[in-house]
Amino acid sequence: MNISDIIKGTRGLDIADRLCILSFALSMKKEDVLTKPEKTLDFKDMEFIGSLMEKRKNGMPIAYITKTKEFYSEEFYVDESVLIPRPETELLVEEAIKIIKGLPSPLRIIDVGTGSGIIGITIARHTGQRVICTDISLDALKVAYINSRRLGISENIGFVCTDLMGSIKNHVGYDVIVANLPYISLKEWDDISEEVKGYEPRCALLGGEDGLEVYRRLIDTLPGTLNNNGWFLCEVGGSQQARAIKDMLVQRGLDVSIKRDYSGTERIVKGQWINLS
Repeated sequence: MNISDIIKGTRGLDIADRLCILSFALSMKKEDVLTKPEKTLDFKDMEFIGSLMEKRKNGMPIAYITKTKEFYSEEFYVDESVLIPRPETELLVEEAIKIIKGLPSPLRIIDVGTGSGIIGITIARHTGQRVICTDISLDALKVAYINSRRLGISENIGFVCTDLMGSIKNHVGYDVIVANLPYISLKEWDDISEEVKGYEPRCALLGGEDGLEVYRRLIDTLPGTLNNNGWFLCEVGGSQQARAIKDMLVQRGLDVSIKRDYSGTERIVKGQWINLS
């Protein structure tokens, strides 16, 4: 059996999934998979490809099967202990990088709830600044560490296993705090696809009754952790959440704005702390 037989004969999967799995299983570029359809596969290859195809048919996200996901033009390692990176989060990173590049160095920067590390690592890579990455999950931090090594940025990344900023608050002030915390509400959870609910970590998705439970706790820690003139940036799930977060930050003395993503959804909330309160 050859590559062409697999591509044509596999039922229940679209061509993109088949190509991803074949590319991963055979350690070939996708274009090579397409240009070498007559390549013969041995029994070991067939068995491995078959097991991956079956996982995909059962709903496992392709990123968990191939252990990779592209983000900000880089390939990141992912597994079931971390959320799969979403394209919308690139906007949060873009905004953070823009702000950081306009501030005097050196800066104290923290990525709260880092997961796979995509935010903190990308910021460090594109600004040359050191970034502290925190997460409550040690398994998630292990994934982030792997990514920092793979992208050659580990010397500029520090890791702390803690709930939000629990073990470091009141010890040091930060100039930039970035967060992409769980923001799916209980009501929204019912409508989430089974592919997401069945495989991605619930703790990285569900943000309580209205989706803002974890953000409230983080915002409550800003006094004592965010420096005067410092910035707080976060990703949220839409207009209602964005405006609720804005109100919380304004009440604490931040000058706040909201940025829409490319689909028009109010996605990024950013604020600068001008008047400490």
